[in-house]
Amino acid sequence: MLQALASGKAGRLPGVAEAISWRNALRMSEDLLTAAVFGRLIYLEGPVLWRILRQTFGSLLPEYRFAELVNVEFWPRWDESGETGRSVEPDVFLKLHVGDPSTSISIIVEAKFGTSPTQYAEQWLRQWSSYHASNQDDGVRVFLAAIGGMGNNIEATVKRLVSKIASEGHEIDVVAAGWDGLLDALLDERVSASRSAARIIDDMVIALGMAGYKHLKLMGNLGWRQRNWHSRASDVLKDLK
Repeated sequence: MLQALASGKAGRLPGVAEAISWRNALRMSEDLLTAAVFGRLIYLEGPVLWRILRQTFGSLLPEYRFAELVNVEFWPRWDESGETGRSVEPDVFLKLHVGDPSTSISIIVEAKFGTSPTQYAEQWLRQWSSYHASNQDDGVRVFLAAIGGMGNNIEATVKRLVSKIASEGHEIDVVAAGWDGLLDALLDERVSASRSAARIIDDMVIALGMAGYKHLKLMGNLGWRQRNWHSRASDVLKDLK
């Protein structure tokens, strides 16, 4: 599907009053972007996945040479504690075994489209609380990873939202980044990636490019052991309109 989108072969969305191309839909939908990117990120080897996550979200994620993805869920639905009858639905849930000896880390991913400050404290807290209500005190270290929707000053946005949560008597571990931060991490990883990993990274670069996130460097100048980038990845990022 991604290749059809990149090549202009996917057509338009059926059953809508105003014709919208699938490609434009990707530019407008955080769920489609999340699926296109994280749905491929999870196919990378565990250590590669962890390096990309750590470079994207920063050193608050511990540095480990060994990592294995043991569970992934897209849009899991978790019941909230109490009698509210409500549920929460984070975008992605990752559980990894890291280090030697192995320990577990869980990551709750909340994705927003664009750079406007659309992440909000109540949603973070509801997801965090619902996870812990379901898993009790299982000893797993948990991070809430917010990507996109962080405004121009990510550090200040995190501080403001975490402070609001703390004022209500809760503490959560938050890491945050923009989609452009993930793109930078992918570009850096690709320099030394295996051929199979490079192809997966190219697909994610294509998806991010179609959604409006592109690197200032031209892809044709970033070879992998004397190999050019996937031509479609280069075209998407150079000629994005």
